Amino acid sequence: MNRAFGLSLSWLRANRGSVPVYCVGAIASLTVYYLYNDYKIDSRRRLHIKHSPNQYESLNISGRFVNPFDTWRDKTLWDFVRWLWTRTSGNGLPKDAKDLEKTLPLARPHFAILNAFSRPQNQTQGPLSSDDTEYIDYPTAEEVDRENNITVTWIGQSTCFAQMDGLNILTDPIFKRRTVFSWLGPERLRPVPCQLNELPRPDIVLVSHNHFDHLDADVVKQLGNSVTWFVPLGLRDWFARQGIYKVRELDWWQETEFSLPGSKTYRIIATPTQHWSGRNGFDSNSSLWCSFLVKSPRASIFHCGDTGYCPVFKAIGDKYGPVSLAILPIGSYQPRWYMCHQHVDPDDAVKIHLDLNAAHSIGVHWGTFMMSDEHYLDPPNDLALACTKYNVSHGRFTAPQFGKTLLYPL
Repeated sequence: MNRAFGLSLSWLRANRGSVPVYCVGAIASLTVYYLYNDYKIDSRRRLHIKHSPNQYESLNISGRFVNPFDTWRDKTLWDFVRWLWTRTSGNGLPKDAKDLEKTLPLARPHFAILNAFSRPQNQTQGPLSSDDTEYIDYPTAEEVDRENNITVTWIGQSTCFAQMDGLNILTDPIFKRRTVFSWLGPERLRPVPCQLNELPRPDIVLVSHNHFDHLDADVVKQLGNSVTWFVPLGLRDWFARQGIYKVRELDWWQETEFSLPGSKTYRIIATPTQHWSGRNGFDSNSSLWCSFLVKSPRASIFHCGDTGYCPVFKAIGDKYGPVSLAILPIGSYQPRWYMCHQHVDPDDAVKIHLDLNAAHSIGVHWGTFMMSDEHYLDPPNDLALACTKYNVSHGRFTAPQFGKTLLYPL
């Protein structure tokens, strides 16, 4: 709610010459009310942290989910306004689009390999070309070892198409040019490397939270009930309003099984993260946020979504590790005073990689939509420095290229 009033104040500032005094008074009164309500909720949250032995379980106070971690701090209205007021601009983006193409190159996914890892009914139809120069060292679709490899293709932001033991997984899907509508919201720096209908059909979609850059309503309508959606608590009603009912809603640490006809059974586990939710400023934290772990008998994929760093990842690693592949955010982290509680930086991401005891990790949530203040190329550069700092060997944690299909051995 603070974010809604922050936007209101920004609007008032821009239109201060034409806004009646009573409008200013009404907004000021509502702001005081919600600030007081936020203060009461935060006081109860702190009391819970102090006295509860279950600090890693989800917590709902007065109809709002809150972070039960002492590493979290709610951003106030004034924090938000201060950040808007002092934001730097540009992010180091080149003015020439050709320079951007060189620094953020696109690859076409290896559609033949993606089809080879998919069940026949999920495969894309018709010839889809990939850039052979991108995959010169790859096995052919006929030669690739489907039983002993995982594939992952980064589409942008936190959207990945991953395949493990016959299961096609799509994460936090967004394929549109802007985050909110075609005319509203941050714009992609580069186009999507492929369209949704060019990929093999996913079996499941993991949605970590409901922010626009992690949940594209157009994708929801396009896939509909042809897939099974896994979402955190409180989000199933939103899907129902879109006419989608093939939805499984999970609390932190809750597990469920998913089976394909005549195939293996997989475990899907919702695990905690430190973040928040909301799509319009007035529904803040009405639904939960989470990460997901998908486990087959031989492998596992961890999809983080958005998070600040907290000790819960060590608990996840202790309970479910080691992890075969972790999909971790490495962008949207500056300025640290404002972003640190909700977005990890590359240093924190490497800590999560180690906490999970991940065999491999890829860094996502960067270079797609600029919604923070760091230089657009800082995330991969800072990731390389963090890997050196924590003695993580080259190749175990990488920042992938848009669209490039990666193979990881089990």
